[in-house]
Amino acid sequence: MTSETRAVVIGGGIVGCSVAYHLASLGWTEITLLEQHQLTDGTTWHSAGFVTPLRGSPATRALVGYLPALADRLRAETGLDPGWRPVGGLRLASTPARVAALTALGVELRPPSSLPPLIDDKDVQAVGWVPEEGFVRPKDLPAALAAAATALGVTVRTGVRVTGLTVASRRITGVRTSDGDLKTSTVVLAAGAASAHLGHLAGATVPVAPVNHQYAVTAPFETPLDPDTLPTVRDPDRNLYLRGAGGGLILGAYPSAPVPAWPLNGAPPLAESRAQATPAPIDELVAAASGRIRDLPEIVKVICGPEAFTPDGEPLVGQTDVPGLWAAAGMSLHGMALAGGVGKALAELITSGSSEVDVRSLSPQRFGPFAHNRHWTTTRAVDAFARLRS
Repeated sequence: MTSETRAVVIGGGIVGCSVAYHLASLGWTEITLLEQHQLTDGTTWHSAGFVTPLRGSPATRALVGYLPALADRLRAETGLDPGWRPVGGLRLASTPARVAALTALGVELRPPSSLPPLIDDKDVQAVGWVPEEGFVRPKDLPAALAAAATALGVTVRTGVRVTGLTVASRRITGVRTSDGDLKTSTVVLAAGAASAHLGHLAGATVPVAPVNHQYAVTAPFETPLDPDTLPTVRDPDRNLYLRGAGGGLILGAYPSAPVPAWPLNGAPPLAESRAQATPAPIDELVAAASGRIRDLPEIVKVICGPEAFTPDGEPLVGQTDVPGLWAAAGMSLHGMALAGGVGKALAELITSGSSEVDVRSLSPQRFGPFAHNRHWTTTRAVDAFARLRS
């Protein structure tokens, strides 16, 4: 049986929920959101949740800046905690070059003595304070977006797998699923690392590659930390970032050799619910953390899963080369920070043809014919991930 809907959003993670909510808030209430698993079971579930305005292009920084207002709006509309924690962020500078880089960014510099007691200030020359930084609790923001979208009339269907996209006269005309077909002239790919596979079903190029990312979780400290008051910390000279979680810490680092995560069996990415990969050794991470954190608790868990990266590390926001097929994908580790702004901008593009934030530089078509080649896309996506280490 075929039914008709104004728009279909494919992907029930934080980005898909955001797109659906913002479309509905602009009056497009006949929307269907499809998720093959349960909401957030693709990539969102293993997000570390860090939010920073100091990464990426002017467009992505502007998109990140929308998050606090969105959190306030969702709290008022749903009564739910959207999970945004504006705890601020600390940037450690252990070299004159790092101090100069923070100064050039206009970051307020504080003395090493201003660090929280658990941080050892040895070798630290200055501490940058970024009040706009913080983190998002990965379960909470998608739940609030989904609740608000549903209240506006969006239909959320979980456990439904997309099996095809239909095209006529080079335009999108519908979606085939494991639970029937949908007729529509507007489809949004918000499926993270699976977006390239889905685009291929319509003959569209969506230059996204899955690359593994991991982080470690410690046991609680003897006096448990309060994550809602501890600033996030980035120590780039030690390749270390951290935040409070569960009375202990989430610890992360950027790998020198990122690993692509295309499934070896030919299946599409994220075909399994909460897909995980075997973590890489964490000796360097533990050494870096032990040298910076006093009385570091033991590591109790390492989480490793595929993240969606683009060839330049910037998200895809806009229409693909198949009219009617749009992309909101490739968040490149910053889905929690970008999802609100990306959803709003894409919804504005779809409904009115322009957006408050100029996102033309984020067009899915910006890479030209090279992006048709999966090897080219993957190689450059890995390079984009590796550049984060610096």
